[in-house]
Amino acid sequence: MRYIVNSAELYGHLQNLDKVILAKNSIPILSCVLFEIKDSTLNMRATDKEITLTSTLQLIESSGDSSFAVNAKRILDILKVLPEQPITLDVNTSSLQIDLKYLNGHIVFQGESADEFPLLKKNEGETASFPVDATALGKALTNAAVATASDDARIAMQGIFFDIAPNEFAIVASDGRKLVRSLITCDTNGVTTSFIMPQKPVAVIRSVLDKSITTINISTYAAGNATFDMGDYVMHCRLVSEAYPNYKKVIPQNNDRIATLDRDSLMSALRRVMVVADQSTCLVKLQFEADKLTITAENNNYAQSAEEHIICQYEGMPIKIGFQGNFLQELLGRLDTEEAIIQLSDPSRAGLILPSKQEENFNVLMLLMPLLITN
Repeated sequence: MRYIVNSAELYGHLQNLDKVILAKNSIPILSCVLFEIKDSTLNMRATDKEITLTSTLQLIESSGDSSFAVNAKRILDILKVLPEQPITLDVNTSSLQIDLKYLNGHIVFQGESADEFPLLKKNEGETASFPVDATALGKALTNAAVATASDDARIAMQGIFFDIAPNEFAIVASDGRKLVRSLITCDTNGVTTSFIMPQKPVAVIRSVLDKSITTINISTYAAGNATFDMGDYVMHCRLVSEAYPNYKKVIPQNNDRIATLDRDSLMSALRRVMVVADQSTCLVKLQFEADKLTITAENNNYAQSAEEHIICQYEGMPIKIGFQGNFLQELLGRLDTEEAIIQLSDPSRAGLILPSKQEENFNVLMLLMPLLITN
């Protein structure tokens, strides 16, 4: 069989599929991508048994239908060094030897039998299905990445929580010290449900999303899995079976000490004072008073300290509060506005970090727990 395809398009699809494949596989076929050609359409599939990603690509030319598997690393290494051009795949359907022909030469390598590749299980018992704007979802997942737990014993906290209600849904992540909630306003087909996605399928979605994808259709099933239909890509994944903590309870509702200040100026000042901060705590102290923020950091072990002043708009009684400086910078870095709003109530209670202006149909809230400071 002979197939002609654009090398750059094939390479891009394989790069995304490769993100599903484990670096080391005890089962060799799981290091491969399944190629299925039917009616001049190439359908590819990769899996690690927990996540399956399929992609669809139109061929320039096809001599007939067939299926075979190809080691992902092998074909990626070949395509990586080729300039964009139409390439020909001559596949011997008996021996599964593949002759990849390009402008100035050809490379021969061995394919694998499609029969060895795991079958895609059919999803049954759909419990919810709704569409979401792809740009909003991508931004929400990127925001969530800064607050997802990496070493928490609670598996639920290592995932990202989807909390769907009629006309809106929240994407939430927390590691117990910081929390990020992105609220998307959209038509969810009247669905009310919630689920937790592991970090790996979230990373796969983020890698696949591009400007050509406008809508993602999400479906969940009774067996505890979900599909994300992104047009040319469809991802199937297992969900986390544990319950997520009630994140709404930890979001303060009465933080009446409010500062509005230039985000870049604050981040620059934090970077400078962090140079002398105690590296074991990364503690920075923020003292808010009328129209002024004083930022300090110190390391008594080395007799060093730093202090900076920033002009800000401030409403409320003066307050001095401590935060982990790196966490504060991470959260500020996710804001898209020139100004940031910091809402506080007490030195021992969580602070809220918000953009100065929320986007239409997209609301982001970030929470950071304080560190104890001594006078």
